[in-house]
Amino acid sequence: MKRGAKALLSMAVGLSLTTAVAQSALAAEPITLQIGTQDPAWPLIIDASHVLDGTPYKVKWAVLTGPAAQLSALYSKVLDVGLMGDTSLIVEQGNAREAWTAQNAPLRIVAAWRNPDARFPPIVTAVRTTSGITTPAQLKGHTWGYNFGGFNYLQYVLSYVHAGLRPKDIQAVRFGDGNVSASAFASGQVDVYSGGVGPIKEVLDRGEAKVLYKSDDLQIPALSVFAARSDVLNDPAKQQALGDFLTRVSRSWVWWASHKDAVQQIYQERIKQTPARAKYAADSGASVFYPLDQTLFVSEQKIADTLAKSGDIKRSIKVDIEFDPRYNAQIVPKP
Repeated sequence: MKRGAKALLSMAVGLSLTTAVAQSALAAEPITLQIGTQDPAWPLIIDASHVLDGTPYKVKWAVLTGPAAQLSALYSKVLDVGLMGDTSLIVEQGNAREAWTAQNAPLRIVAAWRNPDARFPPIVTAVRTTSGITTPAQLKGHTWGYNFGGFNYLQYVLSYVHAGLRPKDIQAVRFGDGNVSASAFASGQVDVYSGGVGPIKEVLDRGEAKVLYKSDDLQIPALSVFAARSDVLNDPAKQQALGDFLTRVSRSWVWWASHKDAVQQIYQERIKQTPARAKYAADSGASVFYPLDQTLFVSEQKIADTLAKSGDIKRSIKVDIEFDPRYNAQIVPKP
């Protein structure tokens, strides 16, 4: 064999070995799930529960406030899974440039949860007592804070629809996320607020505000959900890792329910919440996974139809294509 041919053969063998080693190293590299949350305490609580100990994959958390930020991170592939409200994809699908189908839907809800205790409504519409509002009809003409994209937004929309009002009848103030909206309400910048109870709990406790509508009054499921990118669900390794992750999260709910003092301590010491708000976060946050089933789809479809009729989404949609119930059997508690 000539010297040039030997050199080429040696180079080819070297490249082949290098490629093989690189592929082997890549195969050995554990899968990483990029998980979004809006609550900075949740990764700390999950860590305290030790449910993720020994996973054959890595979990990286990203704290992004508001559903809009979660959606943006999903589309840019910064996140594999984002946390939002159960109606976030209704708004997203209803306003999408291209109609979603079962084949092209870019995102799907894979898990949904809330506290089943009716004493802890996830979302409310509250009014400041100084506003003089005592009935829904009196909402007319008042400033109203909300944030776009999730069930806070839906609470806002269905509240004024239920009151027989239109957007032109109120002074709507749109904020970037629920915490900012709550701060504006607490400081008296707006008279009405639609969002979570936790951020305004102390205002309610002091009698400076009262609840006008609970999400249950408006037949809003008000479930927190994980939405995953469709390409993640089409990746066999990632979808298997996601199933294991959700199973472990379901065990963390059990731990949470029996360790509320530890959870409160995390909110109080690590997140710097007041004792009262930290206790409420610990009590109200204890949740269970709900099934993604036909009962839920019917409720969500009614909401989508209402939003299409009111013009709050651009088109009529089918909500069932937004859900992927493949993990129901392994994460939903048995009745």
